[in-house]
Amino acid sequence: MDSFVEKFNVFDLFTMLIPGIIISTLFGISLSFRYYSLWLKLGNEKYIVFFIFSYLCGIIFQEFGTMADNKFFHKILYGGKPKEIFLLHNKYKIFFNDELSYKEALKVKDYFVNFFNINDNNIRQEELNSLIFSYCLNMSEMKKLTSKSDKMVVISEMSRSLFWGCIFIIILNLYMIFKYSYFFKFYYIEIITLLILSLILLYRKIRYEKYRLRILLRTFLIYIKQDN
Repeated sequence: MDSFVEKFNVFDLFTMLIPGIIISTLFGISLSFRYYSLWLKLGNEKYIVFFIFSYLCGIIFQEFGTMADNKFFHKILYGGKPKEIFLLHNKYKIFFNDELSYKEALKVKDYFVNFFNINDNNIRQEELNSLIFSYCLNMSEMKKLTSKSDKMVVISEMSRSLFWGCIFIIILNLYMIFKYSYFFKFYYIEIITLLILSLILLYRKIRYEKYRLRILLRTFLIYIKQDN
C-alpha cells in the first residue's frame, strides 16, 4: 500500500485522493445509520476498496468541478470565464486588489499586442485575453516559473472538489431524512455544518483562483522586464 501511495504526484494527492477520502468518509457517515452492518461484514479487503473508491470519487468530483466551471459556475461567480474577462476594465475589481495592480497587468497585454503586432480593435477582447493567458502560462512553463501558480491551482481545485462534495452530501442527508425519517437531528446538524464548510471552501476556491491569475501575470511581467 505504501509503495502504491508513493506513485501519486502532488496534484493527484491533493486534488483527487485526499478530497476523495474526505468525501467518501462523509458519505460513509451519512449512510452508516442504514448500512454500517454491511460494512462490518466485509473483510480486510474493504480498506483497499475504500481507497480505490475514494480515488475514483476524487476524480469524479474533480472532473465535475471542471465541467461545472466551464458550463455555468464561472459565469455565476465572475460573469464569464476568468481567462477571458480578467483584463476587461469593467471586471478588473473582481480580479485585482486595486487599479494600480490592474494597470501593471495591462503592461503584459501591451507587450503581447506589440510583440505579435496585433490590432486589438479587430479581435474580441475576451479572445485576446484568453490568448494572453495561454501565452503567459506557456512561457512561464517553458521557463519553469509556475511553481507558485501551480500551488494556487492545487489549492483551488482541492477546495472546489470538497465544495461540491459537501453539496452532494447535503443532498444525500436530505434524502436520508425524507426516505427513512430517523436520526434527523444528526442530519440537520451535519447539514448546517456542511453549509458553513461549503461556503468557506467556495471562498478559498475563488480566492486562490484569482490569486493564481495575479501571480501568473506578475511572474510573466518580471520575466519580460528581466529579458529586456
